[in-house]
Amino acid sequence: MSRILFAWELGANLGHLTRDLPVAERLRAAGHEVVFAVKDTRVAAELLVARRMPFLQAPLCAGKSKLSRPPINYAELLEAEGWRDRRGLYAHLSAWRELLVRGGFDAVVVDHAPGALVASHVANRLAIPLGNGFEIPPDTEPMPGIRPWEPVAPEALLRTERAVLADVNAAVSALGGRPYRRLGQIFPRHSIFATFAELDHYGARVDADYVGSIHGLNQAARIDWPVGTGPRILVYLRLHHRPTAIVLDHLAGIGARAVCVVPEAGRRFKERFERDSIKIVERPVALQPLLGEADAMIGYAGIGSMSEALLKGVRLLMIPTTVEQYLCAKRVEAIGAGIALGGKPDERKVHDALGALLGESDHGRNATVFAQRYVAMTPERAAERAAEAMLGLIRDGDGKRCQASAQRAA
Repeated sequence: MSRILFAWELGANLGHLTRDLPVAERLRAAGHEVVFAVKDTRVAAELLVARRMPFLQAPLCAGKSKLSRPPINYAELLEAEGWRDRRGLYAHLSAWRELLVRGGFDAVVVDHAPGALVASHVANRLAIPLGNGFEIPPDTEPMPGIRPWEPVAPEALLRTERAVLADVNAAVSALGGRPYRRLGQIFPRHSIFATFAELDHYGARVDADYVGSIHGLNQAARIDWPVGTGPRILVYLRLHHRPTAIVLDHLAGIGARAVCVVPEAGRRFKERFERDSIKIVERPVALQPLLGEADAMIGYAGIGSMSEALLKGVRLLMIPTTVEQYLCAKRVEAIGAGIALGGKPDERKVHDALGALLGESDHGRNATVFAQRYVAMTPERAAERAAEAMLGLIRDGDGKRCQASAQRAA
């Protein structure tokens, strides 16, 4: 039996833990002890307590930096998280190392937790990255840019990357670890991609282990479609995002039957937008029953809900608000299964996009092709494949440790 830590350090909301939990349950069922180190303990309490999964607060890097412009690559994402502050980074990595060593963990599953990844390197613990393409960038030098609409010279990318690498190696060396030659080396080659090649933010990779999307809140409430005869539209948007009101007004205007998930919508918002044909709910709902009958889904291009829709052959209208969502939305556009609205879409753009999406177009056909291609790659099977891969890596690691112990004894 191994003691395994699931580490979550960056990112927000439910997606990380809902991806990790099915895998963790399979590892526990195989006889291993599982503990979570989480960024947000409130989210963890909501999801992990009922499953009797122990959790603790993950070490977080202090002293975040405000860059003069948005990050242009993964190195600058780390810089924004405070990784150019050598003292702060040393303390951050030291805290992760102490957690791994004093906690007696044999392996760490790394879900968007670069600090845990580097600390496992220092502590000589098996690290297994689990994530989508954005969270596991390619090991190239320089790493690719993440703002393709703003071409950046390779020299600029490389300059930033090597500056961050120097700070990382200074902390690693101070902790007794072996320096990296490239920043991308912090990600082991045995990373597990919980997505599909077509949806990898950086593009399909030849040697990547794509297990499929792990998504879905099994414990989420079920809800029925409202009455009416218009198209069925599933909506996942935020309260204070301007396009939310534009979308709901438009859906009412075309007589759509809509289930709209709007966290913290509140009474006044519901009084304004809710009607017989439009239901507004404030908490996550079970998507599978709704997607089986949906004509389209409108959201931010979050990888989990987006994959869930595509696996049901549902076309997408995407209004990304982050660079990660934008990159994924463009991948969906590339396969012809949806439309992405960048910037700040107005009434006309929303009207035209929904008209094109629901009209005589290939979007629905292409979404169906995607669903048929991956009909066997259910979320359950994806979780099984991820767990199987991890168990193989853990067995290999245990065997190497036993062999090393025998050699020392001899």
